[in-house]
Amino acid sequence: MFCIKRAAVILFCLFFLSGCFRGASEVTVGTESAAESTTALKQPVSTEDGETTESEAETAADVTEEITEAEEMTEAEEMTEAEEMTEAEEITEAEEITETEEMTEAETVPESATEAAPVPPAHNGSAPVPVPGEITYIDGILVVNKTYPLPADYNPGVDRTAQDALWDMISAAKQDGLSLWARSGFRSYNDQLWQYNVYVERDGAAVADTYSARPGHSEHQSGLAFDMNSLDRAFADTAEGRWLAENSYKYGFIIRYPAGKEHVTGYMYEPWHVRYVGIDVAKEVFEAGVCLEEYLGITSEYADATALEP
Repeated sequence: MFCIKRAAVILFCLFFLSGCFRGASEVTVGTESAAESTTALKQPVSTEDGETTESEAETAADVTEEITEAEEMTEAEEMTEAEEMTEAEEITEAEEITETEEMTEAETVPESATEAAPVPPAHNGSAPVPVPGEITYIDGILVVNKTYPLPADYNPGVDRTAQDALWDMISAAKQDGLSLWARSGFRSYNDQLWQYNVYVERDGAAVADTYSARPGHSEHQSGLAFDMNSLDRAFADTAEGRWLAENSYKYGFIIRYPAGKEHVTGYMYEPWHVRYVGIDVAKEVFEAGVCLEEYLGITSEYADATALEP
């Protein structure tokens, strides 16, 4: 009986030891399986037959490379387009700058042009032949001198436009602290006849013809001429005389008988005598440094050398 119990205890111990050993083996196997699973995650996927799907891995790598290449191509195309746009903009700006420079050069007047020769005659063709009893106009400018007379009955009085311009000029001089005034303006044919003969009696016809017009040949009869301040050539050296010479053209007047042109106008230098011709013509005459005869291309000579008798 004792032997039976002992044998049963021995069997139970063996059975218990066998169970412990099996549990430890399962733990070891489980640990190894987990390690193998981890390793499997790091390795390419295998098929059911145990073969690795290398083609799928290569396909994924190829897709990645294609995406990378596509991105690089896109970036390259964008850079190329940006460069082309930049070059196009630079070309456009260069063309605009060139056009602007060309326009500026075309609009710029060369200095040589401002230093051109005196303005040529304003009229076209030869000088008109004076017609007795008629008024001579050249390009809208009334002409009266030793060659071109006015009719004896021409009696217009002071020209209103010329008079307004005279007041403007006098006002401008006043603003500069100067005093200008007109001592004489319109003079009729008969008034000029009387005055001229006074000079002839005093100085003789030859001398009188150098500073006084014969009746019908005086600019005062046109109503467009004025004698300013003083009938003395020293007037040219006064502040008013200098201002008149330098500024009268701005108001449409010219110094009708300038210095150095006596052989052309037929009269001595008269710094006080101004003639209204309009601002545009006055400016051209002033800038060219010519007298009205030179500007119009005409003469100023009496048809005969004999002075008129009273």
